[in-house]
Amino acid sequence: MNDRPISSSPALSLHFAKGMRPNVEAILRLATRPAESTAFSVSLMPEPDEGWLELLAMGLTFDLQGVEPFPAERIDPASHYFGFSQSDYVEGSDALRLTPGPHLAGSATMMPVLRILAGLGAELARLPGLEAVGWATSATRMAPSYFMSSVTAWLSGGAFPALGLTGLTTRDDGGLESEGLALFVGYEIAIEPLPGESMADRAKRAARAMHAIVQSGTRDIG
Repeated sequence: MNDRPISSSPALSLHFAKGMRPNVEAILRLATRPAESTAFSVSLMPEPDEGWLELLAMGLTFDLQGVEPFPAERIDPASHYFGFSQSDYVEGSDALRLTPGPHLAGSATMMPVLRILAGLGAELARLPGLEAVGWATSATRMAPSYFMSSVTAWLSGGAFPALGLTGLTTRDDGGLESEGLALFVGYEIAIEPLPGESMADRAKRAARAMHAIVQSGTRDIG
């Protein structure tokens, strides 16, 4: 177990091809389509030039910022890539940011809120022109299809999307450390290398361990 600062501000980012970032009308159209994971509606529309919307999903509200014609959101760079390689993805500037609403400030890291945030992101990932999905606390970028399938499976009772909602960094001894798991359970973990073990098998072992920890619901309260 590793002690690292725990982010209290979960955020998901949606990265669009240049000129493809959606406007309010595109979000409204998506909200009327049958949901694939998490149904939502637009619960508040400020003036268009404010560049954000409030979305309602399962009784909770989330803020979507960077909607056209307002300038795109500034997003921190990524360190981990899933569903595509870093060379296959060129970081763009046309990004939206999805975060829990202000009324969730004291409970934004609770598992039900994080699950709805991920599920709402999976719905928004159906928007045309999307090139990547980011998860802020793990500095990850995911291919849209990878993100949608892994989150949908998780919300349906499958494995926690450890390789995506968290990242893995390699230590000098070949071991692995999680990045972003603390958002879900309050701490990071380290995976020691085993003799003859490939890095791919070590990553799978790390993913299984993270799934078991998240599934158990055990949080660090120290």
